[in-house]
This record gives sequence, C-alpha cells and structure tokens, in this order.
Amino acid sequence: MSAWISLFYLYDPWFFHVLRMSLIIGGIALLYLGYHWFSKRQMSLSLPLDSLFACVALCAVSCIPLFVNGTKELGVLSMYIKALIAFGLGVVIYNAFYQQNQGKTQLIRDLKLGILLQAIIGILALLGVPFVIDLAINTNAPMGGHLPRFIGSEQEYRLYNLTSSAFFPLSAFYLMLLHFLLAYHAKTKPLAGIYLFLLLVIGLISGRTFLMFSVLSIIIYFRWRYLPALIAFGVLIVGLAYFYPQNIYVEHALEPIINLINGGERLSSSTDTLLNKHLFMPTTKQLLMGDGLYYAPNGWSYYGGSDSGFIRQALYGGVGYILVCFVFTFYFVKRIADNWFNGSWKFVISTMLILTILNVKADTYAYPGVMFVLLMFLSLFGTSGRIKTIFYQKETAKNV
Repeated sequence: MSAWISLFYLYDPWFFHVLRMSLIIGGIALLYLGYHWFSKRQMSLSLPLDSLFACVALCAVSCIPLFVNGTKELGVLSMYIKALIAFGLGVVIYNAFYQQNQGKTQLIRDLKLGILLQAIIGILALLGVPFVIDLAINTNAPMGGHLPRFIGSEQEYRLYNLTSSAFFPLSAFYLMLLHFLLAYHAKTKPLAGIYLFLLLVIGLISGRTFLMFSVLSIIIYFRWRYLPALIAFGVLIVGLAYFYPQNIYVEHALEPIINLINGGERLSSSTDTLLNKHLFMPTTKQLLMGDGLYYAPNGWSYYGGSDSGFIRQALYGGVGYILVCFVFTFYFVKRIADNWFNGSWKFVISTMLILTILNVKADTYAYPGVMFVLLMFLSLFGTSGRIKTIFYQKETAKNV
C-alpha cells in the first residue's frame, strides 16, 4: 500500500488534468492516520518543528520584495504556501506508513517500484500503445492551457510519465532521485543494474537535461557493478542516434549525441537559447532589491522573459533573495545527509553543485515542484533536528 501512496504523492499525477492525486492521497493518508491514532494502533507522531518553521519562514521572507517594491504579485507566496501544504502532507504520510524502524528500507523499495512502473508506462507509450499514451498524457497538469501544443509535437514523448510534471522539473526530479539512490547504495550493496538502466531510460524520456547531468552523479558514485547497465544504456542511445536520427522523438531527445556523431559544434538548441536569450545581467537596483515580480501579467510566462532560476530570483527579490532560496535548499539537503548518510559532505556538496548548475537553466533553489517535494520528504527519515514526538495521551519533546 505504501508504494502506491508514495507514488501518487511524489509524482503527483493529475488524472484528467484535474484530480490532483498528491492532495487526494494526502487526504486519504490523513484519514488513515487519524483512524489508527484514535484506535490506539498509532502510538506516536513525529513533527519536524525546525523544517516546518523553515517553510513558514520562507513564506514570510518572500513577502519582503512585495513590500519593498509595492507590488501585489502573489505568485511566489502562493508557491511556498503550496510547498508548506505538500510538506505537511508528507509529514502525515511519513507518520502513517514509514515511521517504524524499517521505514527507510521500505521507502527505498517503494521508490524502486515507482521506477519500474514509470519505465513500463514510458516504454509502452514509446512503442505506441494507445491506451498507455492516453493514460500518461491525461495525468499531466494543464500547463496554463499550453499542454495541447505539445501533444503531437516532437516533444510529446516527454509527457509519457505518470505525473503532472514534465520537461525540466521532471528531469530535475529524476536527477535527484538518481543521485540519492546512488548515494544510498554507495554504503550498501550496489543499486541493481536493472533499476539503474530503467531510471536512466525514464530520465531520458523526461528531457536532455537529465541526459547531460546524470553523468555527474554516475561519476561521483561510480561502482564497477554499474558498468553493464551503463554500457547497455550507452549502446541504446548511440544506436538510436546513429540509426534513427530522423525520428522526431530521437532527433529531439538525443540532439547532443546526434550533433556529436555528426561533428557539429552545437550542444543543443535549448542550450543556445539559454545562452542567447535567457541569461543577462539585471540592473543594479534589481540586484539590490529586485522588482517584486516573478510572473508576467499573463500569469504563465516569467517576468523579464528569462527561464534562468538565478535571473528570476534576482528580478523578484535581488541577490539577497537568491541567498535565501539557496539557504532553504541547503537546509533540506543537509537534513537528508544527516538522516541518511551520517552528515556526508560529499552528498551535500555534490547535490548542491548539481542544483546550482540546474538553477542557471531554471528554478531549482526552493522551487516547490516534484523535485523539491522529494527532497523535503526524504528529509523526514531520521532523528536529526528538532523533532517533537507526540505520544498517545501525552506529549514529550526531544532535541537530537
């Protein structure tokens, strides 16, 4: 049961583009936890006070650029309120299904089952199975009305996951999932080759960002037993790029590989667009205090016309706001390291390096997409930080 709970919570599919499963499954988990609590089957609840405080503090700090600039753009504040709600539901799910001693092992198993299911859906959709394609597409978010323009395009394959997320946010999610699992298995037996291969495949479906930056995680946590899976994946992508370069999905997904095979000088069209259009130096005033704007008046595109996370954050609240987002992100990454990897600075530094590189392209610092929900949820598995444990009919608080 926990595998389905974590799947719907973390991947957050929106069935028929409306039914947001993370909220529905969170509500079910809350009812389940309440029933077990009042029937005395659940004898304690754990509340991460410092993490909850960090989320509330971020909401409060995000209001400062609005007051300073006199704007009324509530997009950022609403994002962080949604993140607080998502984290609260994660706390409920953790207490209901993972609080026991084997919770970490159970979560790792559930994450792998999620990889298996997503791989089956992605591969069957790519093979053209109609009902699987419809299922995958019908779980995506409406994207502000822009979803239809991707259906039937060369990027439709990127919608072939059971999730509301797509494109860069989903690539960032799979990058963090890969990095976390490789780090976890660095101190245990290696990650099974089939899961590594399938994760690379579904990561590739999510976009070229995963293809390019997954190499960093593999290098950092490389083990020789991963070689067969890596060779199989390498043969797959090179074979597709060499023999099927005219296929619209292959041409888009493997553009960097195709360019490399053909001796081209470009890495990818998206990289060119980022460098030529989305990266620019904000004004001195914007660097100091921002403009208090995140979204453009249409409510969908971003103020300033940039996709870069650093530029968006600077335009909203200046360099100070970038630092706030960095510290918030660092907090949860460090909490994961403390709870899962004995405070490993190798994990902290490598994770922040990847997130910083990605933040050049689009928001990753404190951005409450599926990737950050994953990080927040992982941070719950342990006793690091200020945890308040509420026992049935009595309360105690402990500091660890």
